[in-house]
Amino acid sequence: MPKAISQETMYRLLIEAVRDYAIYMLDPDGIVLNWNIGAERAKGYSAREIVGRNYECFFSHDDRKAALPLRNLATALREGHYLQEGWRYRKDGSAFWASVTLTPVFDEGEHVGFAKITRDLTQQRTNAQELEHQASHDGLTGINNRVGFLDHLQNELPQVMFGAALAVHYVDLDRFKPVNDSFGHDVGDEVLRTVAKRLSLVAGNDGVIGRLGGDEFAILQLGSPDDEAIAWMAARIVTALNEPIKIEGKTAVIGASVGVAQAPKHGADEATILRNADLALYKAKEDGRNCVRFFDPSMNERALQRSVLETKLRIAVASNDFELHYQPVVDAQTNRIIGFEALLRWQDQTGKNVSPAVFIPLAEELNLMGQLGEWVLRTACRAAAAWQDDLVVSVNLSATQLCDEKLVNTVRLVLAETGLRPDRLELEITETAILGDLELASYTIGCLRDLGVGIALDDFGTGFSSLSLVKHLPLTRIKIDRSFVSGIDDTRESTAVIRSVVSLCEGYGLSTTAEGVETDEQRIALVLNGCSHLQGYLLGRPQPSSYWPSLTISASHRATSLKAVWELT
Repeated sequence: MPKAISQETMYRLLIEAVRDYAIYMLDPDGIVLNWNIGAERAKGYSAREIVGRNYECFFSHDDRKAALPLRNLATALREGHYLQEGWRYRKDGSAFWASVTLTPVFDEGEHVGFAKITRDLTQQRTNAQELEHQASHDGLTGINNRVGFLDHLQNELPQVMFGAALAVHYVDLDRFKPVNDSFGHDVGDEVLRTVAKRLSLVAGNDGVIGRLGGDEFAILQLGSPDDEAIAWMAARIVTALNEPIKIEGKTAVIGASVGVAQAPKHGADEATILRNADLALYKAKEDGRNCVRFFDPSMNERALQRSVLETKLRIAVASNDFELHYQPVVDAQTNRIIGFEALLRWQDQTGKNVSPAVFIPLAEELNLMGQLGEWVLRTACRAAAAWQDDLVVSVNLSATQLCDEKLVNTVRLVLAETGLRPDRLELEITETAILGDLELASYTIGCLRDLGVGIALDDFGTGFSSLSLVKHLPLTRIKIDRSFVSGIDDTRESTAVIRSVVSLCEGYGLSTTAEGVETDEQRIALVLNGCSHLQGYLLGRPQPSSYWPSLTISASHRATSLKAVWELT
């Protein structure tokens, strides 16, 4: 028969075999009475080294104060135990985070010692800290996410009650989507990391930065900044994010709009401050982007108007409730109309005309430009197919359309549906739309040229690398920005720019169209400087197709149908 084991021995063997918990007994004065294998693993001491010594040997001289006054505890803990978490130290000096339970032991009412259980929770604590960090930080950039940023804002706002001040700079990247679509998400992610690094440098020690979602960031400016310091930081944000970002041989130019709200001036709780900074940001984007706007109460009314406009725009896009107006483009030498630019117009349900400068950026923001742009393309081509002779229709492409891999096929289908000859369609693109991925833009434009479609670069001279675009892209026309045309009467610089552009285009076999011609003096100067085509109010304002009788008559009568076309002097 197996040897009988007493209950006391069984408990002792069981406790000594436990490996995950340090379990040992102390006498009333703190002398270690026993030492299990779990204690050896946790503390690094063998039983031979520690049994018979006072438990205070676990504490360094500086930590003696951490040792518990055991005899006093015995009475206080008669009906319970002492529980604590904190750092403990091994024999080799390394630290671990532990849960410590100290329970007084009584035998027939007499205090005979303490049972102490220590558990190593280092890994659990590390895991909890990692989860907490993940919950409050952005996984891509490593900075605060919306939750973490709002926590910082919430923690700082009570100081406002005691005379402190702070500001929130709400930042939106102006041209991130075209860059992301053109370069791909890997490069887009690297752009966002670079933005986070630049904002960290701007914020310095007096700011907290966060990525609130997508391409939206924020800086919480602390230290009770005055208006001048707030304006200075906002300006630095715009400057820092205007610098081109070079990644894997590609150059991304994004820029940023910034909206600023201050506490306590613009609110005393995190929701109000962030909402008001967001409203200021919308104002910055409405005013042309790449700028800073500070919150003022009138923005609340504008926000309500914007919400109403957004709803109306969604309904209008779904029902194609738009109209195209056509502005003539004239041969500078013969005054003959060679074509028309199709310009989108919208009259809302109340009969109010909404400016394209207002609703087109909103459509882009709401991801409606793809659907709206296709409607414009199809409608313009259908109208032009009914025109006589060789009149060309020019249609503007948005950045969203140019980045759409289905664009070339869409153009091919629209031409087939409407019966319009490809050489009678000209697609206008802006430098901003193609600045992301020059290689992709060149490929897409090349495919469109293979269809026989003309490609015009709009707003030439206002971007960063116009000359390189002329060199690398298979363009057919350059449209000189109206800012140079308006200054041709007053500044030598504008005249020099126009002369240089015309000369450049002649070298590459490109046509030139000067936009914004409003005076006869401008017309004459442009002709004398060699510009091949003209467009502007002097030559005709945008009008519905029914306004232009010349669209359906022979070419020999077109020039006389426009009151504003002048004979050369």
